[in-house]
Amino acid sequence: MKSNLIVSVHYTHKQAGSILTQAFLECFTELNQAPAFICIGSDRHLLDCLGPLTGTMLEEHNHNIMVLGTLQEPWHAGNISSNLRAFKNNFPSKPIVAIDASIGEDEAPGLIKVKRGSLKPGKAVHKNLPVIGDFAVTALVGNRAGKLGFNTVNKISLAHVYGMSRVISDAILDWDRQKQAPLE
Repeated sequence: MKSNLIVSVHYTHKQAGSILTQAFLECFTELNQAPAFICIGSDRHLLDCLGPLTGTMLEEHNHNIMVLGTLQEPWHAGNISSNLRAFKNNFPSKPIVAIDASIGEDEAPGLIKVKRGSLKPGKAVHKNLPVIGDFAVTALVGNRAGKLGFNTVNKISLAHVYGMSRVISDAILDWDRQKQAPLE
């Protein structure tokens, strides 16, 4: 089976931002229009706020990028289905980059992954939500502890979630600047 993984990097890696920016430059060039960045999660749960926090950071710094899902207007389990239907009705051919927190099996929390294809929000907590995205950016905020739930030792703090959101949003902003820069 072919992997859709484009890049995987820990957010503390010195070059994490430029690695992500380069991945975005390479994979988004195949799109016929700029993507919408849909940042999924809740502003009420630490391990689920990565998406809305990233969306807020993007919205604060660039109004040319289409961003949906912020701390003020999160896309969460209660509204994602209706929000996605409305989005697809208004923008039927707009590519989507879905951004969400994830839970890993045995990988280190803090790992940011970019992959081609959609993600399934709410999977870690057994929610039946629609798949979303032409591309997915996920950041590991914790690990599973077998079948019993989450391993409390391997949960990540707000400082780490903030750091991952900053690296992701800065890489998207760098991608936007570089795609608009004239060639020399």
